[in-house]
Amino acid sequence: MAPGAVSEDTPNGVTNGVTNGETNGTPVEKSASAEKSAEAPSEKSTSFETTASVTPAAPVLNVHCCHCASVAQKKEEGTTDGETKETEKDKKLEEGSDSDSDADKKDEKPEDQTMKCEMKHLDRKYDEKDETYFVERKSDVDKPKQKDWWQLFAFCLVRHYDEDDDLDYTRLYVNPQPLRQLLKDVIGDYPSDPIDVDDVQIESPYHSLFHYRKEVEEEGLKRFADDEESLKQLKLLVEWIKSHFELDIAAYDRCLNGDVKSIAYDRLWTIFPTKTVVHCKVLNQHRAYRIYNTWYEEGDQAAFWLSMDYVDFDGEDIGTRRTNMFVPKYVGMQALSEMCVRPLHLLDDADELRKDLTERGRKFESFIGQHYLQYNGIAVKRGEKGYIRFNVSGRVMIDCRTYHRLDPNDSFTVEEFPQNRGRENTDDFEKEGYDFEKLSDDDLMLCNAFVRGYAFSTKQFMEFRVDLLQPIEWNTKCFDGLVLDPAVKQTVRALVSTHAQKRESFDDIVKGKGQGLVCVLHGPPGVGKTLTAECVAEYVQRPLYMVSSGDLGTHSSALDGELTRIMDMTSTWRAVLLIDEADVFLEQRALHDLNRNAMVSVFLRVLEYYSGILFLTTNRVNTFDDAFKSRIHIPIRYTDLSFESRRKIWKNFCKMVPGGVDISEKGYDILAEHDLNGRQIKNAIKAAESLSVYDGVKLDLEQLLQVTKIQEMFEKDLTSVSGIDYTAPGQSRKDADRRNMFL
Repeated sequence: MAPGAVSEDTPNGVTNGVTNGETNGTPVEKSASAEKSAEAPSEKSTSFETTASVTPAAPVLNVHCCHCASVAQKKEEGTTDGETKETEKDKKLEEGSDSDSDADKKDEKPEDQTMKCEMKHLDRKYDEKDETYFVERKSDVDKPKQKDWWQLFAFCLVRHYDEDDDLDYTRLYVNPQPLRQLLKDVIGDYPSDPIDVDDVQIESPYHSLFHYRKEVEEEGLKRFADDEESLKQLKLLVEWIKSHFELDIAAYDRCLNGDVKSIAYDRLWTIFPTKTVVHCKVLNQHRAYRIYNTWYEEGDQAAFWLSMDYVDFDGEDIGTRRTNMFVPKYVGMQALSEMCVRPLHLLDDADELRKDLTERGRKFESFIGQHYLQYNGIAVKRGEKGYIRFNVSGRVMIDCRTYHRLDPNDSFTVEEFPQNRGRENTDDFEKEGYDFEKLSDDDLMLCNAFVRGYAFSTKQFMEFRVDLLQPIEWNTKCFDGLVLDPAVKQTVRALVSTHAQKRESFDDIVKGKGQGLVCVLHGPPGVGKTLTAECVAEYVQRPLYMVSSGDLGTHSSALDGELTRIMDMTSTWRAVLLIDEADVFLEQRALHDLNRNAMVSVFLRVLEYYSGILFLTTNRVNTFDDAFKSRIHIPIRYTDLSFESRRKIWKNFCKMVPGGVDISEKGYDILAEHDLNGRQIKNAIKAAESLSVYDGVKLDLEQLLQVTKIQEMFEKDLTSVSGIDYTAPGQSRKDADRRNMFL
């Protein structure tokens, strides 16, 4: 059925409401009195209401049909809302008279089908057959003749009743095609009242008309400047809106123009129209959102809810996500400054906030894809009862795609922007393959304040503040300062450089097998094994993922899952993987130790298909399983440090002291005489620096020797066969032993 048509079999009775468009376009025959009662009112009346008893300022809550002619009966006629003046023949019919004749029927004039610029009040009810019908607002009569109200009146305000004759809802129907198009162009797809240009139905409480009243009037006056009929209809609609929302408009104006911007709870909806940008703080960060819809929720936890959109990246697409926020119910007036969420344009520092949010959004946009960055601050991770905060200081990998792939329970998807649909995106660490249109400033302002990634210091996926992410300052001279045999250093440099460039090279018979670079660093502690891996990562400017045997577990099933996961991440990020103290995974398999045999087998299998750079450090190369020997690309042997090596290490570390040192070349010779490894030398310099700061002097040889002497005494005690004598002067050995039991 076409909008505006009415069903033929409609029951008696009429309710105050707006028609719902359920008709077939064929009016139903009825008595002459009923027909005359439905005739159009006088053209002299231009009142927005249909009765003289309702003032123009009163909201229209019953069913109306608005015509381009007068909606209301003339007050001087004394008619009620929706009624027409009865003729003498009508009265006779009501008294049971059967005086109508063929001559009377010939005298009847055809009903005027011209659309009138009026608001027609109608009621929509159910008859005994549960079928709907529409009538004018008046006392119930026998089944009335149905009219095509949508052709007769410009606007119909229809109250819809349910089957129990209780008011269900009210709708305003806009019938002139020019006004329908105007509302479609200005209001568009309002969430609760999407505008269909072929059938405009706006349901009470008509918030869309309130929020767009000025835009509708301004655009309509320009569009209908040469269309007198449409202009007349527009003015009628605007007058009704202003009358219906008179108190709400006054409260809204007071909120915006008052000395203290405040609003009542039941009028919060007036300052939060759809598409409005609002400001609030989330996780102590300034955020901007665009309102999608609002509603009131009643009950024990009554609140005003806002459904809002913001911009995010889900690892594949950039688009909008939706979130909800609420304002708890309150009594009286509340200042906007005290509310948790506020319209951005009403804030005193709105311009500055827009600028800051836009700059942060531009930074967010630059972090799409994979990015290895420096971070120092609070990061968050979603827990069962909200967000958990972590203090992270170190390097992080921003990679939302891998985050969602390895932690799918915490993944999300965005509503892709229309301009980006149909594009294919490929992610590459060196050169981003994401093909997205640049975001507008309005969208940049809505970008998330956090990005998802991985913290290498805590070995966890979490969310990092965009404003705290900084580029890494690479130590490109680190590899040059590495104390290592020049020939070995050159070999390592060539291997890692070639592998990092991903050049085509010799492959295994089975594709994808043996693509990694495995280096075994073996030797005593403190001679530079771990430092070598760190320097290689700095040299190729790749992430360094450090893991120990304890992190991987001591059971084959746990090892398989964790090692596969770690190698998946490091391969994706093309990171340098360092497995420190890997002896337990490299030891030769034994006949009766099934668990260790399983662990070695798992390690061999995963290692075979690893495609990244892997460093393994060990102190016991002589216990290696034979299967590992053929899988090692370059073994590097480290020996105890020589005099020259120690001297160079002392000098390299002293150059890194912030305030500098006061040591001569001869002083470095004296320091090199002490048999310390590289880690001990670093610790000695760190301790001596603390002494110099405490004394307020520059670090010199005396302070270094003081710390070195303490270090050597400790080494002597550790290697002493008899142990340390804790006997105090005047104390017997027996008493000392008894005391030492509790130390």
